Amino acid sequence: MSFSAGITNEKIISEAKDSIKNGKVFVYTLKSPTPENKDTLIEIVLEYLKYIQKEKSYNILCLCLEEIISNSVKANIKRAFFLSNNLDINNKEDYEKGMQNFKEMGLRKIKDQAFIEKINTLGLYVKLYFDLTEGCLKITARNNSVMSKEELERVHKKLELSEGKTPEELFMNSIDQTEGAGLGIIMIKKILSQISSAKDCFNITSSDTETITELKSIP
Repeated sequence: MSFSAGITNEKIISEAKDSIKNGKVFVYTLKSPTPENKDTLIEIVLEYLKYIQKEKSYNILCLCLEEIISNSVKANIKRAFFLSNNLDINNKEDYEKGMQNFKEMGLRKIKDQAFIEKINTLGLYVKLYFDLTEGCLKITARNNSVMSKEELERVHKKLELSEGKTPEELFMNSIDQTEGAGLGIIMIKKILSQISSAKDCFNITSSDTETITELKSIP
């Protein structure tokens, strides 16, 4: 079952419940990061956790999901920013120039209605897939702002170098400042490990058309 933001909250939650009962994947397309749409996603998460009697994981899982959504929306905004300034995100010189301007302007200055409209015009999206199988809840975020090979390598490097480090050590020794400290991604994996026994409880990959982020919660 698939829904886009804009459908009434009651109908979306009702269909999510039906998907849970019937063992189907529920898909929600987030076209605009409004508080109302985020609240809807949080309600969906709660319905899934109630079904598997894991409500105690609610706060942790929602915290991780909000970070993932924020990263996906930021990626779409960044792509729109590059395109609006006629910059090729896959060109090294354009990328460095674009990232410098992107950070100087700050997300708050460019995250306005004009850029949201640009994102929708370009067909950029964030889709959330909720899949419940044998008590394992998997939430997959897909956005079609495809990460470059270099970006993906940086993410995996951050995750690899964070292994065995305490939160204090991560904060004091932030890795790779190209796009910020990257502490959000690192902390997601550490936080998820508290409610999931899966070694791959957090994973980021990319295909030719999408960036795919997976969260797994296994009792």
